[in-house]
Amino acid sequence: MRYLVRLRDWLMLKHVLEGLPESEARAARITGIMQLTFTSLLFLLLPSVHMFEPPETLLFSDSMFAQILLFLAAGRVLLLMKRPLLAAVVTILGLYIHVFALCIAFPDDPAHLGFFLLALFPFIAIPHKQGLVRWSLAFLATAFFLADQYYYRVAAGAGIFGAPRWVVAADYFMPPLIMVLAFYFPSINAFVNAVTRAEDKLAAEHAKSEKLLINILPREVAEELKLKGSSEPRHFQSTTVCFTDFQGFKQIAESLAPKALVEELDRCFSYFDSLMDRHTLEKLKTIGDSYMFVGGIPVANSTHAIDCVMAALEIQAFMEQMKEIKADQGLDYWQLRLGIHSGDLVAGVIGEKKFAYDVWSDTVNTASRCESSGVPGKINISGATYALVKDFFQCEFRGAIQAKHKGRIEMYFVHGLLPELQRENLPRVPNELFEARYSELSSIETA
Repeated sequence: MRYLVRLRDWLMLKHVLEGLPESEARAARITGIMQLTFTSLLFLLLPSVHMFEPPETLLFSDSMFAQILLFLAAGRVLLLMKRPLLAAVVTILGLYIHVFALCIAFPDDPAHLGFFLLALFPFIAIPHKQGLVRWSLAFLATAFFLADQYYYRVAAGAGIFGAPRWVVAADYFMPPLIMVLAFYFPSINAFVNAVTRAEDKLAAEHAKSEKLLINILPREVAEELKLKGSSEPRHFQSTTVCFTDFQGFKQIAESLAPKALVEELDRCFSYFDSLMDRHTLEKLKTIGDSYMFVGGIPVANSTHAIDCVMAALEIQAFMEQMKEIKADQGLDYWQLRLGIHSGDLVAGVIGEKKFAYDVWSDTVNTASRCESSGVPGKINISGATYALVKDFFQCEFRGAIQAKHKGRIEMYFVHGLLPELQRENLPRVPNELFEARYSELSSIETA
């Protein structure tokens, strides 16, 4: 059964079509169908050819049989090599050569109408972007067809194996034939272009919806939702949660116009967002002027605490730069508190219409208390986080700080990277020793 599935996938080009735009995948799929269809027809016709054709024509027929099989096989190999355009060209040219040979050999063979039908294939087997190739092959088929019809039906020419048994006068046959071709190609081209535009538009809309979904949910969770229709909550044994909050935001907000306030928040939060992918972190939410992100979800890792502190240091540097700029201009500036705590939590999707990826546990509450117990411009971490980052960062012990509803919590200020882990004259930039130590830690498997 497994071999039958693999054969089916091979015949239907499953692996070849993966990752291709829809219009190109459709063209490649049609090329594959053409190859299979004509190969099947050839093997079906071969017995009747040997039974009913005169002996003197069999050698020619067999050579043409070998010719078209060679081209079809070459086209299939090119498809499997993921060269769909070249595969389509080789397949179509192979059919053209085959039909041309039959036309010059057998004057009354049905193959004389083959070029009229084959002129359709470039429009459906060649991608829309390759317009020159498409029209060149279509005009080549047209030229062969008209030349063939003129030679036999007008000039009364003879083939290799005899003359045709009937001829239609040129003034009756050729003008309407040319008119049909003149309408045939533009109509087919317009239809295929309309289908391609519809596919491109659908693909663009799909990409937009995918982007929106990924912006709302982690990629892994989004894929699970699309596949199963739901996402199971998951317990993470070790994570790090960070909260940020602007000091005196209410007072500053009262002095700013609503638009200016939103623009200022957007400027800050957009920069915070840019740090999330760089440090393998997950932004959870913004609540007013508070920004929350987590390390170690939705994919568990052993560097989550370091990642969060590194992002916090960059946020701190950004806010210091903003403070200097605004102070030079005599404007009010915002100061930020950052609080970080590490522990376990449960993460999952809640809601049925407006999905939200959220986390729950006492770890979240403690991280919030670390933020509210912090000092503007400082990164305040709990003892649990300190235990995970002490080999990477300079930390100052604050003592056991009273936190609302949590009692006393050991807290530390993070001042930056350890001296031996800094690049020379760049105290916030990690050096090679940091990278080596980080890589060693990241290689540790997580549950």
